[in-house]
Amino acid sequence: MDTVQAKPQTCPHEEVVRFDDQGKVIVKKGAAAPNKLIARRAIEAHLERKQLEKDVFDYWKDL
Repeated sequence: MDTVQAKPQTCPHEEVVRFDDQGKVIVKKGAAAPNKLIARRAIEAHLERKQLEKDVFDYWKDL
């Protein structure tokens, strides 16, 4: 009987992109997510970080 190996599924909360100490985007090499999804997550993470930095700057500027 032939066995079929299932493709590894991406956990919905798997961290595929992160930032290093210098602020550069790091993509997890072993991620099972499609390349388009990883690219989208990297762009979203970059934009989210940029927005958070702006919000923090505005908060401290107003004090």
